[in-house]
Parts: sequence; C-alpha cells; structure tokens
Amino acid sequence: MIGYLSGVILSMDDQTVLVDVNGVGYEVFVGNTAAVRPGEVGGRIVLWIVTYVREDQITLFGFKEMMSKQVFNILIGITGIGPKLAMSVLSSLSPAELVEAVTVGDLRVLRGVPGVGKKMAERMVLELKDKLGALLKEADWSTTTGGENLAVWRDLSDALVGLGFSEQDIRNVIKSLKTEFGGSPPELSQLIKLGLQKINA
Repeated sequence: MIGYLSGVILSMDDQTVLVDVNGVGYEVFVGNTAAVRPGEVGGRIVLWIVTYVREDQITLFGFKEMMSKQVFNILIGITGIGPKLAMSVLSSLSPAELVEAVTVGDLRVLRGVPGVGKKMAERMVLELKDKLGALLKEADWSTTTGGENLAVWRDLSDALVGLGFSEQDIRNVIKSLKTEFGGSPPELSQLIKLGLQKINA
C-alpha cells in the first residue's frame, strides 16, 4: 500500500502526474485544483497518496496536504461517493470550506461541486457533520485554516439543533452571525443568546 511519494515530475496532463521515484514511474490522479496541481516537469513533488484498489483497477490519488488525504478517505466512505467524485469535491472546495459548508448545512455551496446534486448534498451534510467534526477536533487547524472558528459555528449549530430549531432557521442565523462577526466570533454562550434572539425576533 503506497501512502506517500517523493520524486521528480516526468510528465503531467489535466488530471494526472507521472512521478519518477528512484527509477520507477508512478501515475497519480491529482484532479484539477490549483492547491493540488504540481509544479513544472523536471521539478520535485511530494504527494500524500491514497491507494484505491478494486478488482479491475489500482489507482493512486495524490494530495499535497495530509488533511486533504484524510478528508478524501472520509468522503469515499459515504454511499454514492466514489474516488472521482471525492476528488471533484476537493478540487472545488478546500477542506476548511467543506467543513464550513457541512457545519452550517450550506447546500448551495455543496451543489456547486460538479457531480453533486440536491440529494447528494443533503446526504453529505447528514453523514459528514460528525465525521468531519471529529477530524477537526483532532487536527490543529487554528493556525492555517480558521479551524478554531469553524468549531465554534459547528458547536452553535449543534446547540440550536438540540433546542429543536429547523435546519433552515439555523442556517439563516449562522449566516447572519458570520456576516456580523466575520472571523472574530464571541464565545459560544454569547452566540447562542444572539442566535435565539434572531430566531425569535
């Protein structure tokens, strides 16, 4: 099982890159996101790899960050999401953007991913919320992706769900509060009070 590659780029096209590792060429599917796309032919590249094995194929999927690899593995664990669609998600959204969309139930953002329709977006919100939330808690995203703020909005969403409010009301409230506070939200207790005021207004 290949989990990591470091080598020289021999060639690349719109979706794949061929990496020479000590005389062996590995073809890796990297999607079309600028965050994953490698540099120039002849340059060195380091990729975190998911080895996807099926009876009729062995495909390597490559990522520049371990976090993207972890999110990819979570995505392909959802019914109806294969590796190509998972890569499409990560080509359209960064891990932080995906967590945020799932946390607040933003179906519009999820449906903006090629291949994701309304039902799939709803399933992603339902099945990913806890899994990505657990990953967020384990990882230190606070210095690179705003993970600390994402955790606050996720906790606010969970609190309002526990109080019996609808997903639509919760999405509207969180959207309003995020616009109001931007990247510096107050403590969770204060957010809950403000959220209740907005819902009951």
